[in-house]
Amino acid sequence: MLFKRSKPQPPAPQKQLSREHSLSMRPARSKLVKEDVVDGGFTRLTYLSAYKPWFAGLARRVGAWDGRPLERKLELDELGSFCWDLIDGDRTVHEMARILAERFGLPAREAELAVAAFLRELGKRGIIGVRES
Repeated sequence: MLFKRSKPQPPAPQKQLSREHSLSMRPARSKLVKEDVVDGGFTRLTYLSAYKPWFAGLARRVGAWDGRPLERKLELDELGSFCWDLIDGDRTVHEMARILAERFGLPAREAELAVAAFLRELGKRGIIGVRES
């Protein structure tokens, strides 16, 4: 047959990091992120975000986009601002969680989960990167 349809291949399984390996990672701030302190001592992050390709094409066709990256802002609360200040490229996630637990009186596991969720969200937005120890 000339046009035989091939069976779709299942996606390759993603490698899961162990808990110890994840906690040993060292998060670092992106140099493209601007940081401002707002009322109450909280932090506002300004970062560049790309449009999704289908949306960019549509916006360009109707004349609603000039091709520049979109600038987004993210305001952090007290916990987020504290964690943001801990990100220096040298501290591990485990050290950050320990400092957070001591400062706010949290159980160690809860602090680890909070820091991991916070860093995951920043990573999705391209605000931070991580490197191995």
